[in-house]
Amino acid sequence: MNIAIILAVSKYNNSANNLPASKKDGDIISGILHSTKKYDKILTINNNESSSETKELLSNFFIENKGIKIEELFFYYSGHGEFTNDEFYYLLSDFDLKRKNQTSLQNNEVDDLIRTLNPNIVVKVIDACQSGTSYIKESDVLTKYFNETKKGFNKCYFLNSSLSNQSSYQDDNLSFFTYSFVQSLKDHPSSEIRYKDIIDFILDDFQGNEEQTPFFVIQAELTEKFCALNEDLKNYLVNFQIENKSSSKEDKKNPTLLELVRSNAKEYVDKEGALKAMEYCKIQFEKLKLDQEIAELYDVEMHFLLDQNSIVGIKTIGKWLRDNKNDFFAKPLYSQEYNEYNGEVHNILSGYNFLVDDAPYTALIIEIMSKFPNLKSYRCNVAFLVSKKEISFFYTVLQYIEDGWDTRKLDIEKIKWTYNISKIAIENSMIGGIESVFETINDRIKADINNQFGLKNEEGEEESDDLPF
Repeated sequence: MNIAIILAVSKYNNSANNLPASKKDGDIISGILHSTKKYDKILTINNNESSSETKELLSNFFIENKGIKIEELFFYYSGHGEFTNDEFYYLLSDFDLKRKNQTSLQNNEVDDLIRTLNPNIVVKVIDACQSGTSYIKESDVLTKYFNETKKGFNKCYFLNSSLSNQSSYQDDNLSFFTYSFVQSLKDHPSSEIRYKDIIDFILDDFQGNEEQTPFFVIQAELTEKFCALNEDLKNYLVNFQIENKSSSKEDKKNPTLLELVRSNAKEYVDKEGALKAMEYCKIQFEKLKLDQEIAELYDVEMHFLLDQNSIVGIKTIGKWLRDNKNDFFAKPLYSQEYNEYNGEVHNILSGYNFLVDDAPYTALIIEIMSKFPNLKSYRCNVAFLVSKKEISFFYTVLQYIEDGWDTRKLDIEKIKWTYNISKIAIENSMIGGIESVFETINDRIKADINNQFGLKNEEGEEESDDLPF
């Protein structure tokens, strides 16, 4: 048997932006799979079902097919995605950052379910808008993650819409990645199409697009076929209507250059708008609290700074600015270092200059101090970068080490910076980035406490010692 799962989420109840094209993404992929006549069973979840409904439908589908020989399992997702704490999450319609595991679907959970069926070929097409956080030294961390997950399968093709530090784009019609997938079928000249043919088409389609870079993980012989292009499929692709909500059927003209520029300009701010955005972020940071279960264990203080270079490990961000193409108003900072052995003076990268005059702050220190002698204390350092279009939060969580009865110091041996990039003109985008910082703090503290006291995590399993910090 060949089976397929289509999961598309277009409406979100909380802070995540709605994705109107995802509904149509799910519709057209469902239509394509049915038209191929290849799949014996297809589960489509495309009505913004709640997380509990979605997980129940998935569980029942896997139970129904257990014990049956599965040749191919095809999994498709369109909606918000997030990569954080070494895990990729499919965000469901009632997603709540404070109930993240309950209101999202973990990629590891999906993989574990798939392994129960032991299919010969696994195909995953992930068109996820906003891929979440990334480690500062590993811009390709999501690629590495999916390369690791392929080890549990016999043959697999993973088609992903963007890297972990990028967004995946869509308009009112379709997501651009899904549109490219569809076009690969419409434009294919022969009667059968391989998965490799689809991948090659998408690679060519996105060539030169610096804002969205699809990536692919393959563990197969490259001969595996997606489908035969039969008459039903060809007719479906011809007849499927992609409506343009911004114009009537009588007026399908392309937008003028002026209209394109005006529309795109809404995503940008001037200097005054950037300063207002920073003030807004300051207010949002000050509103956040630790999760209820640990809030009574710690005192939290926030200190906004004007000297970002006073933060431990800040030179790593200077290196990121030097090594990554970006539009942030910041540049690497170098200082001179004298070598007493050879008498030479060297320029050493030591941090970065924040190039926004009158900024209310450039960095933030969050002190999380334990009220009890048997719990560790923490500091979260947050550094900011700003452009006309984006604001980025770079952050790291450090633990205090006691080196005397009344003294302690920060453990700075393994500083690991994480960052996320938010749209500076969209409040919900900035809130999501800020909440990710506090989510990381909460997760770190709870993981440490669980390890210390031998407690269980939300899935009822003991926490691993392998923490991503």
